[in-house]
Amino acid sequence: MRIVYVLESLEISGGVKVVVEQAEGLAARGHDVVLVTTAARHDWIGIRVPVVEVPRFDASTLPAADVHVATWFPTVRPTVAARRAPKIFHFSQGYEAPHPHTRDRIGEIEEAYWQPVPKILVSAHLLRDLEGRYPGPFHVLSQAIDAAAFRPRGSDPAAARRPATIGVVGPFLAEKKGIVVALRAVARLRSGGCALRLHRASHMPEAPDEEALTTIDDYVHGRPAAEMPAWYHALDLLIHPSFDAEGFPLPPLEAMASGVPVVLTDIPSYAPIPRDAAAFVPEGDDAAMAREAARLLEDGELWRRRRRRGLDVAETFRLEPVLDRLEAIFRG
Repeated sequence: MRIVYVLESLEISGGVKVVVEQAEGLAARGHDVVLVTTAARHDWIGIRVPVVEVPRFDASTLPAADVHVATWFPTVRPTVAARRAPKIFHFSQGYEAPHPHTRDRIGEIEEAYWQPVPKILVSAHLLRDLEGRYPGPFHVLSQAIDAAAFRPRGSDPAAARRPATIGVVGPFLAEKKGIVVALRAVARLRSGGCALRLHRASHMPEAPDEEALTTIDDYVHGRPAAEMPAWYHALDLLIHPSFDAEGFPLPPLEAMASGVPVVLTDIPSYAPIPRDAAAFVPEGDDAAMAREAARLLEDGELWRRRRRRGLDVAETFRLEPVLDRLEAIFRG
């Protein structure tokens, strides 16, 4: 099949990484796969399929193909209107309407989801928001990760290091990521006498308000994807406080694949992660997040058990079943 993924940009994000891995995996199976975008810069990630930059998305710029996949709401209507493929899909990695930074585009979001094309969803919980409200059919994919790329090297540690290093991933200004909650949890840990270092990673520079919440010992932004395994390997714990509006962010799985225990919010998108593989706390509850983090850092046996379980679970989120499912969807 000739398959075209339509992306607004290739700027650093977990969503773009998911699309790239799908595209490369399908190409490795013999399909002719192309990424088409209006902003092709991607120095943060290597891409092993052709990338075509166009000034806009319409019938004159989108190449003919068997399948077109629109990957974010601004790309859906123009991809459908172009009619350059007999099969067109809307790939949703999260329903955008509740997000504060897209509330002023609600009309555009509604128009995208009302397009009469099948929707491919990155998580089953999105059916709650979409099924029965917008045209289907709806297809749910599982998440996938290249666990081998993150697998730790060397001996299996017995417990977290002293002082421990806690990681927090995501842009401070994206409310659904809950970074404020994570920083408050770290501040609670420190005020309770826990000696730790805080490492932050984001695709955006550090926001002025972050240091007001707690000291950040190391901040990296725009780090290439190939360097992220080393960043995770320096951690003893990842806390990831996303709110319900989140799709399925990759950092928890990447941390687990790196042998790093995680503390997560108890939101629907994390349902695929077994309850014994991570600590789950109510969204927005920095006190609970701090308590679970302290428990993991102080209990060597629990930390070690979560580390091993996380490594095993991450191995189950393989790309091959996702590609099988995509091929079946595209051919159906």
